[in-house]
Amino acid sequence: MVEMLCGVLLLVVLCGDLTAGQTCQANALRRDCGYFGIQEPECVQTKGCCWTPTEGQPWCYYKTSPLSVYHVDAVMPNKLGTKITLKVSGSTSSQFGDLISPLTMDITMESDERLHVKIHDSNKQRWEIPTDVSPIGSVPSSHPANPLYKITTAKKGEPFYFAVTRASDGEVLFNTSHSDQPLQFADQYLTLSTTLPGTESIYGLGEHKVALQLKRGQTFTLWNFDTATPPNLNLYGSHPFYMDLRQSGKAHGVYLRNSNGMDVVYGNNFLTYRVIGGVLDFYFFLGPTPEGVVQQYQEVIGRPHLPPYWALGFHQCRYGYPNVEALSDVVTKYAANKIPLDTMWTDIDYMDGYKDFTLDPNNYPLSKMTQFVEDLHNRSLQYVVIVDPGIKVDHGYKPYDDGISKGVFVKDKNGNVFTGKVWPGVTAFPDFFNPMAAVYWKDQISTFYSTLLKLDGLWIDMNEISNFCNGQCSGSSHPEELRRSVDDGLKFDPNNPPYNINNQGTSTKLNIKTLDMDALHHGGVMEYNSHNLFGLMESIATCSALESVREGKRCFVLSRSTFPGSGAHTGHWTGDNHASYDDLYYSIPEMLSFQMYGIPLVGSDICGFNGDTTEELCSRWMELGAFYPFSRNHNVKGAKPQEPYEWSSVAAISRKMLGLRYSILPYYYTLFYKASRPVTTIPSATVTRPLFFEFPTDNNTHSIDRQFMVGSGLLVSPVLEQGSTTVKAYFPAGKWYDVFTDQVATTSGGTTATLDTPIDHIQVHVRGGSIIPGKGTGLTTYDSRNTDSTLVVALDNNGKASGDLYIDDGETVSTSQWMFLTFNATSSGSSGQVISDIAGQAGDLLKIPPLGVVKVLGVGGSPSKASYNGAAISGFQFNTTNNVLLLTGINADLTSSFKITWE
Repeated sequence: MVEMLCGVLLLVVLCGDLTAGQTCQANALRRDCGYFGIQEPECVQTKGCCWTPTEGQPWCYYKTSPLSVYHVDAVMPNKLGTKITLKVSGSTSSQFGDLISPLTMDITMESDERLHVKIHDSNKQRWEIPTDVSPIGSVPSSHPANPLYKITTAKKGEPFYFAVTRASDGEVLFNTSHSDQPLQFADQYLTLSTTLPGTESIYGLGEHKVALQLKRGQTFTLWNFDTATPPNLNLYGSHPFYMDLRQSGKAHGVYLRNSNGMDVVYGNNFLTYRVIGGVLDFYFFLGPTPEGVVQQYQEVIGRPHLPPYWALGFHQCRYGYPNVEALSDVVTKYAANKIPLDTMWTDIDYMDGYKDFTLDPNNYPLSKMTQFVEDLHNRSLQYVVIVDPGIKVDHGYKPYDDGISKGVFVKDKNGNVFTGKVWPGVTAFPDFFNPMAAVYWKDQISTFYSTLLKLDGLWIDMNEISNFCNGQCSGSSHPEELRRSVDDGLKFDPNNPPYNINNQGTSTKLNIKTLDMDALHHGGVMEYNSHNLFGLMESIATCSALESVREGKRCFVLSRSTFPGSGAHTGHWTGDNHASYDDLYYSIPEMLSFQMYGIPLVGSDICGFNGDTTEELCSRWMELGAFYPFSRNHNVKGAKPQEPYEWSSVAAISRKMLGLRYSILPYYYTLFYKASRPVTTIPSATVTRPLFFEFPTDNNTHSIDRQFMVGSGLLVSPVLEQGSTTVKAYFPAGKWYDVFTDQVATTSGGTTATLDTPIDHIQVHVRGGSIIPGKGTGLTTYDSRNTDSTLVVALDNNGKASGDLYIDDGETVSTSQWMFLTFNATSSGSSGQVISDIAGQAGDLLKIPPLGVVKVLGVGGSPSKASYNGAAISGFQFNTTNNVLLLTGINADLTSSFKITWE
């Protein structure tokens, strides 16, 4: 009662007595002591509270009691690091539950670039992510030879802290000796804070719709939630990883391996974790390059999956295609308008009553659907359908009956099948923690594939898990109502823990629009701990099933919900965006963030999912979307059609931009291959990337998220504002060529230029020093792959360039027939050469068309002839205006090393 009255003016004296010994802790959890508009004098003098203006937090807040502090009780070195025991000094009582004591901190020096620090209960096993769900990096048998880091800790008897510094220069990367927010480790509240220099650039901590460079004063909540992508709020996936880029250009990464809900507060000079369960399991990655950080992170969570080649083509979908005839009509119109298309998709419309693994007998009858898919395959197109995790509760419906008989559905606290509500009505959910669930899931996919449709991939949606009820549905006439109140014998309400994370910006209960947190998975795993893992686990089961059913062909899976490790099994689209210029822009930082999360196959719904697009917006989005790693047009039922042929102008733009995309797909595919390989094999981790990945010492690039790189060689600068016909493009240091005109944009870089960009154009530049492999255009990836290969050689200011090309059959999971080619070019005056080197074995079954065209940009002098392995090349053209050498009809055998010269 006294605490409730502390804000009343007449009780200031009483409040002062109550708060004796309390202090203002600006970086601790703030309890609001004021109201909107309160000023400092009233806050401090009248209310006796604290005043610290900080964006995103209460400016006027209550003082707090000194927190109990962990002290070092014992230090035990070992061959890979140190084991430290921590104990609480004084009372173990805290605001959010009793502190656990003793704790153990295990410090493991896992490699020269990776440090592992884990803080956990010394006496009791707490929830941790199973390694077969999200993996961990291998641990060496001996101490790393030359670690890039140093770690210091408190000595025995001292208050606990640890600090990680860079060995080369002593720069502090992570330091927990923050007096206002020491380590707190209660059952449902774990917090740890690190100081920051205040000049850093932080990226990651998704999934959120925010700028690429995170803003101070924000709280980033990690809790998977089905929502229509509002800015700043928690979305479909959780990735407790961030990259810290310093002004020196050196980067490091921090990964908290924890699946529980959490808030990460980014302040002016600190970053604080507030986690509601599990353990504090940190990995530090020393980089020092941004690309190196991502490579090292993926050594822990798993390397990305290499998608089938066709997945890089263009895709078309809509929620609301009324029947199979509508699907056929879309495919026909794409072909008639000569717009590239590789894959046709179908949303939940194809199902019988929205039930998984069924066909609507009236609008999507089996006979017509079988013929439709067969026609697609005859034209070298693919077909993908959506599958949701909610299985309709309906006796006689085989997927439900099979799930019951195998006992593979998530249970409620009493051991009964947990029932929610999704599109088909009352549903049950497969429990992928149960080993039999993968068998069950494969059986359903196999039956659908063998008896209904020979699909080429699966789209898994609603897997946060999304639920139209708040927790368990009644299963009766009022499924929206909660079936029960919480009375489960636990010591806490799992749906409303002592510390409420900022779920959807309102600290909403955890079971809103999802399962109850006391729902049970196999082995007694509570939803409270495993909620953020469901999408990942479904992805694992779906990819495995597809590769088995489709007899060794690579899986294609697209998942809405993701977690660290998802990229090894699935791609991702950024969910239910809107037909708006804001979302056109946000699609870039979202795409770039997921490259850091190890999920390179990513893209946003082109032209927007929700709402009506416009001719101009769709034009600009088709231009940008042509460069997404995953490129799909998709919109919602009830909105106006937005297939690119709906406007003649958009059709023309799509032919141009998708034609360019298809011509450089060998470059994209090579980037995906490099991203999928171990770091020691080929050093690459991302397909698209922020400019600062390539130019980390250029501080101007640190906040750029309206442009991006494709690999290291292409710079994309789209128009993102309504009515604009210009774009401000930043060119980092180097030589840059316009992809469409071959003209030099700049030879120095480090400058911003305003470029004329009419509605039918996008700015794309190739970086001097790059060799971009390509193909001729085609309306499908199959047609394009069967054309002759091309090379665009963009010489830098020193007359050099390099590049590479990966070739395989484009679909087999494991193949011995592959090639990896490297190209190097040098030029001086009128003379120059391009040579190739080859790794791998093509084999007899891998048919590789020859190299037909080489275009060299930035040639000096005035060459007059060229040769391939000593034989004259007849197709010779040199443009003296823009110094471009074009060689055609080369017919070079890519399976053998070659040398092309000009003089």
